[in-house]
Amino acid sequence: MALTKIVATVGPATEKKETLRSLINSGTSVFRFNLKHNTNHWHSDLIQKVKEEAKLTGQPIAILLDFPWRIRKMAENLKGLSLAKKYDVDFLAISFVRDRSDIEFFKKQAKKLSLSAKILAKIEARQALDNFEEILDSADGIMVARGDLGKEIPFEEVPYYQKKIIKRCVERGKPVITATEMLESMIDNPSPTRAEVSDVANAVLDYTDAVMLSGETATGKYPIRAVSVMEKVCRFWEEKRPPISGFNFDFPNQTTALCYSAYQLWMSPFCQKEKVKAFVVLTEGGLTAQMLARLRPNLPIFALTNDKKLKDRLCLVYGIIPLLFEERKSNFYKKKSPTDISKILIKIKKAGGIKKGEKVILIYAEDWGILGKTNILRIQEVP
Repeated sequence: MALTKIVATVGPATEKKETLRSLINSGTSVFRFNLKHNTNHWHSDLIQKVKEEAKLTGQPIAILLDFPWRIRKMAENLKGLSLAKKYDVDFLAISFVRDRSDIEFFKKQAKKLSLSAKILAKIEARQALDNFEEILDSADGIMVARGDLGKEIPFEEVPYYQKKIIKRCVERGKPVITATEMLESMIDNPSPTRAEVSDVANAVLDYTDAVMLSGETATGKYPIRAVSVMEKVCRFWEEKRPPISGFNFDFPNQTTALCYSAYQLWMSPFCQKEKVKAFVVLTEGGLTAQMLARLRPNLPIFALTNDKKLKDRLCLVYGIIPLLFEERKSNFYKKKSPTDISKILIKIKKAGGIKKGEKVILIYAEDWGILGKTNILRIQEVP
């Protein structure tokens, strides 16, 4: 599968369980529910179906609720959309964000309802561009909503801001979705235009975390094929693009420094000769996985956690294959012996990610429970 994540919008074209299952198997990692359309009952039924099919396929997926209203109205609907609370969804995307205060207001409303969902800011207004740095500070992730953004600024400026936004998100290690009209013609046609393929390719070359399908999967005639086409384009260009460069990464703690060292180790002649197959990360809060992912290695990152919600949220982050490591907390956070590491690699092997005799790069902490203290980096052969 592609390392760039695919977000698929659900709709009348994807109501059947078999279709949802095929979307997951074709490469969908995040399912978007656009609350502008259909009823709460309809969305509730589809969320339940998505969760059931994900369980059947054994694939981790995330649920994203997209609020199409302005901030104050969103808060009213949040109190009335018990969807977020009922299903403990992973992400809430909020529209028409202007500055940090919009994010903070929405976070307070979500906190009152005891929602654990992460907040994605949709960048679709000129004011949001002017205040982007403070929005990025406050939000958990970003969606480049190019359709509405293209109505607020001259159309020729949209690609410029797309690239600028993606770059800042990558530098900060916060997930970013490139959205709107990526394969628009596939709503009615079985194949994309060459311009659309170039659009998806350029988003991958920009190092976006995820690309999104809207009408293509919600109401289109070929939802499964649209996901397959997008996955194929992403996978091809991930292999063709050069290693990441020209980014201003900061290294505020030990974890970020070690992740960079792990990336440099993978790029070394030895690891390239040995054809290291994957990174394996043990993560408590997701920081190690995200700080490695922001370097955009062309290699899967298996992230093991004992936190079910973190497992699902990592579905939006580039390159990460999240796995639930079901052990008691006391066992999960103890110092790892060679036997413990072997058990972890056998678990990944059983999941189909790696094979016996292949090599992986492991990253984890000896001292658990202290954010930013990852301190072990090793090359290991799969038993």
